[in-house]
Amino acid sequence: MLVKVFASFGLLICLALAVHMCLGRHQRLWLETRLTRAWQGLRQRLERRFSARERRRAAHEAALEAIERAKRGSGGGGNVEGQWDGNVYRPKRFEKPPK
Repeated sequence: MLVKVFASFGLLICLALAVHMCLGRHQRLWLETRLTRAWQGLRQRLERRFSARERRRAAHEAALEAIERAKRGSGGGGNVEGQWDGNVYRPKRFEKPPK
């Protein structure tokens, strides 16, 4: 089975090369240009897909790190007194002094 696949692939390559040799100069240049553009487009799409995957992974790790920092508390250390307003925590040290 595998031998037939390789033989078929080899036959296709030989036929493509024979057709390429039979083409005129302008037709050959046109075909080579089209094939080059198609190859570059495929390569760019693959690069975008994999780089997007890396960006998502890095963003996910950064989000997990931010969540861990938030769970550990503020950088001042210890429990800071304040009050919750919905899901917003307002430390007392941020309050403005009365006038």
